[in-house]
Amino acid sequence: MQGTNIVNMKVYHLLTVVVLTITIGHTKAQDSIDIWNLPPLSIEQGRYTTDWNNLSRQYNTPAWWREAKLGAWSHWDPQSMPEDGDWYSRGMYMENHPQGRYHREHFGHPSEYGYKEVCRDWKTDLWDPEDLMTLYEKMGARYFLALGNHHDNFDCWDSKYQPWNSVNIGPHLDIVGIWKEVARKHGMPFGIGFHNTPARTWGQFMPVRFTSDKRGEKAGVPYDAMLTKEDGYKPNADGMDKWWKGMNPQDLYGLIHHDGRNSLESPFANQFMWRVDDAIRKYQPDMIYFDDHAGDSQVDLGINMGLGKLTPQIIANFYNIADKRTKGNREVVATLKGVGGRYNSFQHNPEMIGIVDRSLVKSTELYTEDDIMAFPFQTEVSLQEWHYKQGGRYRSSEEIITRLMQNVSRNGCLLLNITQRGRGNIDDEARQICLDIGRWIDINKEAIYSARPFTQWGDDQVIYTRQGGYIYATILHPSSEDLVLPALSNQSASVGKIKKVELVENGQAIPFSQTDKGLTLQMGTPIVTQGIKDKNLTTGYKVVRIWHDKAWFNDDDPGVRTYGWDRSCNTNEGDFNNDLSFSNQVGDTWTTTLEAKKVSIVAPQGKYQGVMEILIDGKHAGEVSFAESQNVKHQAVVFTSKKLKKGKHEIQLINKSGTIALDAIIIQ
Repeated sequence: MQGTNIVNMKVYHLLTVVVLTITIGHTKAQDSIDIWNLPPLSIEQGRYTTDWNNLSRQYNTPAWWREAKLGAWSHWDPQSMPEDGDWYSRGMYMENHPQGRYHREHFGHPSEYGYKEVCRDWKTDLWDPEDLMTLYEKMGARYFLALGNHHDNFDCWDSKYQPWNSVNIGPHLDIVGIWKEVARKHGMPFGIGFHNTPARTWGQFMPVRFTSDKRGEKAGVPYDAMLTKEDGYKPNADGMDKWWKGMNPQDLYGLIHHDGRNSLESPFANQFMWRVDDAIRKYQPDMIYFDDHAGDSQVDLGINMGLGKLTPQIIANFYNIADKRTKGNREVVATLKGVGGRYNSFQHNPEMIGIVDRSLVKSTELYTEDDIMAFPFQTEVSLQEWHYKQGGRYRSSEEIITRLMQNVSRNGCLLLNITQRGRGNIDDEARQICLDIGRWIDINKEAIYSARPFTQWGDDQVIYTRQGGYIYATILHPSSEDLVLPALSNQSASVGKIKKVELVENGQAIPFSQTDKGLTLQMGTPIVTQGIKDKNLTTGYKVVRIWHDKAWFNDDDPGVRTYGWDRSCNTNEGDFNNDLSFSNQVGDTWTTTLEAKKVSIVAPQGKYQGVMEILIDGKHAGEVSFAESQNVKHQAVVFTSKKLKKGKHEIQLINKSGTIALDAIIIQ
């Protein structure tokens, strides 16, 4: 073991002693807490309420997250211990499931060696969080997510409302707390993922544990989930006390023979709320993630999925708690699934999709949105299986780079799980993939971090992003033949005259010509990128930087903050960058700060009817009256300021009446 690792492990062993010392008092406190009969959780009071309209008008996705583009995820808990893939704590109880057969062969029958024993025997002696966080940084990640719990119902932190946690059982370490300290040391925004939602855990994972084998010598013998706290006080056949004496298996497995279909009305749902609140207050995360739907109209494995009515309560509580931090305050992110899209969970009330989309960051696990989204989203991907599986295939760095650029081009971020083995280490193959990703990102970072979508995301040959007035084209597997990019023709509504094209990697000029058919690039023989082992990345995936003379500040560029404004994209009506921001409520504000001597407001004329006031540095600078007309003019200059003093100026647009819009700002 390297010297630094020895020092790290000494620190963690010291933490273990401290944690175990705390645990003595902690466990006594838990004895007085009936986790199945908790009162309803009181929501932290503040500017956010549990009304979706309030949440959508108040919330802005924070800049630190929008500009990060790539996050690292440690999807690691006791289910990693058997190293037989995801959902192990469910599959192990199913006698005809591959994981059920694996468990019986390697560990024994789940009536004798159940999931509680898996938790007990989870060892983390090869876990080096400092080394992994350093690797995540080298990979190019700009935020980090730790697994708080999975569908198994085991908490990976010093949990007040779940005694089956990593401090009391297994590694005897506050996994989440250690991750937080290491992430903060590296300046990495920190998040916690919660998968123990009522539908997933109470509805899907717990019921199979209350059954038994239907065949074989153990047919009819109840699995260990049927044990009670009282059973723990009955000595074994050899007269020895049971290892879990004093613990209640039902706190881990759930109440016996419960109905999982109405999970939101269960005692577990309220306990779930308290556990999330406990983690939020203890660790002050910048981000929380839920592996479930924001709505309630999806069915999976016969269970009604989604957090439904709990969703606005959770995020209002989280936002208000974050608002009141006195030190190190960051604006925060809450991520949930099923907000429109292929797994829409608002089928019964589709009018809510746009409102919810503005209130949080939607998650699209393993699925990148098909087109550019008006509001940011996150796609989660794993290098291997979500929980480590021996012999499992790894995704290549080429595949991850493709996913990353597709997400950035469509207004999303990518969260990548670097799959850890049971004891906490990662395979050499996973490490090399991370290093290759990081090398490529470091070369081409200006096309990624803080970038925004272009008028179209691209296709199988090229992926577009935009930043700082430049257009970036990531060319997948370029050849020596000429490449024509129709989106960059001289007839494009968002592209001016192209002045220069060069390779980002080394500044090499690319010969080009721009016509009404598109931009033709003479790429020549692709250069070989040094320092990357993935051969598909060494000559493929080249990024070019494109100068043009219509480099306006778009309505959603970095630095914009809004109150109440909505957005539309893929308008295909001639708007700059094919998108618009608009407002239809009096008092809505759009704000940014720009360095300029003069600014001009660009908006469509004739499409809306309303009045917009312009403030510059807090002072009234003018008004724009929008009037509906049959002759709509896009990209109209509706206001130009007087000459401003040299330096930065705050530009604020306020809805005074009706409906108003913003397309872009021309900076002079």
